[in-house]
Amino acid sequence: MSAENVEKPVEEVKPEAPKESNPPVTSSSVFSMFGGGAKKDKKETEEDRGDNSGSAKAQREAAAAAAASKGGDDDDQAPESEDIHFEPVIHLTEKVEVKTNEELEEQLFKMRAKLFKFVSETKEWKERGTGDIRLLKHRENGKTRLVMRRDKTLKVCANHYIVPEMKLSPNVGSDRSWVWNAAADVSEGEPEAVTLAIRFANSENANLFKDAFLKAQKDNTALFGAAESTEKKEERKIKVVTEQHNIDKPAINEGFPMKEWTVEIYILDQDEKEKPAKCFTKVVYHLHPSFENPVQTFLDPPFRCRNEGWGEFEMTIDMFTTEKGGKTSIQHDLNFTASTYNNIHNVSFKNPSQALQQILRETGPLPSDEERKLKKADGGKKKKTFDVEKMADGLVKLSEEDLLQVIQMIHDNKDDATYIQNNIDAGEFSVDLYTLPDSLMKMLWDFLVKASVIS
Repeated sequence: MSAENVEKPVEEVKPEAPKESNPPVTSSSVFSMFGGGAKKDKKETEEDRGDNSGSAKAQREAAAAAAASKGGDDDDQAPESEDIHFEPVIHLTEKVEVKTNEELEEQLFKMRAKLFKFVSETKEWKERGTGDIRLLKHRENGKTRLVMRRDKTLKVCANHYIVPEMKLSPNVGSDRSWVWNAAADVSEGEPEAVTLAIRFANSENANLFKDAFLKAQKDNTALFGAAESTEKKEERKIKVVTEQHNIDKPAINEGFPMKEWTVEIYILDQDEKEKPAKCFTKVVYHLHPSFENPVQTFLDPPFRCRNEGWGEFEMTIDMFTTEKGGKTSIQHDLNFTASTYNNIHNVSFKNPSQALQQILRETGPLPSDEERKLKKADGGKKKKTFDVEKMADGLVKLSEEDLLQVIQMIHDNKDDATYIQNNIDAGEFSVDLYTLPDSLMKMLWDFLVKASVIS
């Protein structure tokens, strides 16, 4: 070996040290991965590192090697990220009390099923939802209602009492489905007359629902009957007049000539004479589904419904008043056996307001009027002691606060002969002064004198 080779510096055979152009891994390059720092620096670092894989592992190894080449100086190390804490605006662990209006009810029946509603406009069944159908009994009044909520959203899709008028019928061609009509379903907020169908997984479940439904209906019959007995009812006779005749139009079915027919609604007075049925605000006719417009509404007496056709059918007629829940439904048979025929129906008006009572009096006195006459005759002596007409004039002069005291006074001191009508929904209170007991008459007279409205 020559001397030239021996004296050659050792550094010549060492691996080449990392170039100074490689920048240290600083916080700027670390934060650039999160959108901070200089984009250019990050790019140069990646290029100089010679790692094209782009993997997180490769990036960590390259950063560690660069740090080691600088002697492991802590000042050039990337700082650790701070543990930042944000105080939540809303603590989800806190319980929020949600009322379902079922707190005072006990569950009598529960079964998973699918509910459908019949849409008369399109003449088809529309799915309302899938979930648990339940029968809930109120612990205080004892009444049972049917409630169903959709899965997940828990939105109510059926909510009504099981009333005596309901009829549970089997769905055609199915042993696991039932159909019924609800006159006042409130699942959409306002009472609505609907036709519903329920379908269960099997016939056993369907029969269990039927048994529970009929039992609840039987229990409710006595409760609803007791409630109705306390209501004040005024009755009238409603006359449905039907006329029909042949018209010169091609027959749709051979042997069945085309007809034009009309149906009108009247109210009968005490002499059985027809009068305009002003007691109704509107009348709705539900015709055969084959009609282009099967649901027809009329707002003015005599609520004349005119149509053309060739077939006979049974229609439902809904008659509405201004009273809450003031709807009366009747069934009317449209037939062509006679050119003109009449049907008479007895209609009850429950708890009629003063305005509706006045309309009904146009067709004759009300039964309650006769009762008041008898009570007046029995209590005629009161008029000699107290001027009832003066008391009536004085009452209308009282302030609202004084009137409330008078109402409370009457409620606290009335007897069985006192005639009172309290229509909370209409905000009306009426009392027949002639039917008040003597002690109450004196109390009322003294109160009016003290209030300086009579002398």
